[in-house]
Amino acid sequence: MARASRALIMMQGAVILAASVSQTPAVTYYLAVDVPSKLSGAEFAPNQIVRSVGAAYAVSATLPAGTELLSLHLRANGTWLFSPAWPVTLGGTTFEPRDVVAFDGVTFSMALDGSVAGLPANTRIDALLQFPSGDLGMSFDVPVNLGGNEYSRSDIVRYNGAFSLSWDAEGAGVPASSNVVGCAIDAAGNEALTFDVPTRIGTTDFLPGQLVRWTGSGFASYFTDGGWPASSQLRDFAFAPAAGIVPDGFHAPGPLLTVTQASGGQITLTWGASCLASDFDYEIYEGKAGSWYSHVPRFCTTGGALTRTFTPAGGSSYYLIVPRNAVAEGGYGVDSAGTPRQAGAGACLAQTAGACR
Repeated sequence: MARASRALIMMQGAVILAASVSQTPAVTYYLAVDVPSKLSGAEFAPNQIVRSVGAAYAVSATLPAGTELLSLHLRANGTWLFSPAWPVTLGGTTFEPRDVVAFDGVTFSMALDGSVAGLPANTRIDALLQFPSGDLGMSFDVPVNLGGNEYSRSDIVRYNGAFSLSWDAEGAGVPASSNVVGCAIDAAGNEALTFDVPTRIGTTDFLPGQLVRWTGSGFASYFTDGGWPASSQLRDFAFAPAAGIVPDGFHAPGPLLTVTQASGGQITLTWGASCLASDFDYEIYEGKAGSWYSHVPRFCTTGGALTRTFTPAGGSSYYLIVPRNAVAEGGYGVDSAGTPRQAGAGACLAQTAGACR
């Protein structure tokens, strides 16, 4: 992992540490299933979005009865994108399996009208992601001809007003008997997918429910739940959107963290914007100087502001500035040995720190 410099400012007994590089994300992802499924002892339905943390499962969202999820993606603003397995009416609009629906927790809206985009009526989007550029990536349940180009049911197709091949499944070695039914890109930029049936590539067998990493030249296991039920199919999955880092003078350019004295014994912290445009808010952690992992949340939001004035804790304190989006917080920085600094007690959000890009 790359090492970055730390910004260290001392003023009137306060030690200020600016967050720098990211920490390796945990294996946390969101998923849907095709039938009622028992996962880690609990029952989950096809209209539920399920969060997995190391194969410990919990419900993140429940869609209206009759909705069956087929594809899934989570945006940094907290909006879900999905395609229904069958036509369904939500909020007065009927959505087809070739459409992409946006759901902000309250309202359903059309993110992609498949008929307008030119997807045939018999086509279902069974894997979905959104690239950092904003383009959609999707795979289908059947081979499809779009704009005169043939795509297999396991290809990943990019859409930005026109369709183009993003990833050639057959060229990568995926057998025609298997269908890619899930794809996502994690915070570190790793591409992952899942298959509908047991799939042998080379000498390795990959099972339904298993996340498989594409290395650029081959496949490797990304995550396996040894207790995944044979009767259930994982219907797409999504990683939590990554949050970034504040400027550190090395990995992320911009104004470094500064501290100035304010009236009434207060201090004012000021810092530069996150390296990821999708981060819209910031957290301030406070700890006792000399006890470098004692930081706890002082503010879980600044309302998006790049400055905050407040009264510091008594004695010598250190502060960490951590960017966040609607779903996750970013990097806390590294210690003097270059080891990523861990979250303290009672973190504001789960951490999904990603590389600046």
